[in-house]
Amino acid sequence: MSGNPLVHNASLCSELGYFYGGNDVEAGAGQLLAAIDTHDAQAETYTARQRAALARFRPGHAEITARYTALLDALFAAY
Repeated sequence: MSGNPLVHNASLCSELGYFYGGNDVEAGAGQLLAAIDTHDAQAETYTARQRAALARFRPGHAEITARYTALLDALFAAY
C-alpha cells in the first residue's frame, strides 16, 4: 500500500482511510478536507495503520486462507 489517502463510504471497511457514513456528501467533504489538511503530517502512521488493517485480506494470512480453503472444499464437495 502506497499510503495514499482514501476517502470513502464503504461501511464494510470503515476502519480504512478517511471514512464517512452513508451518502452524506458534507461528511465526505469534511473527510476530504481532513485528508488534505492532515495527511502529510501523519502519513507514516496512516500507512502503518492501513497495512495492519489490510493484513487480514492478504493471501498469506492463515485465517483467511483457511476460510477460503473451507469454502472452496465445500463448493467442490457439492459436485
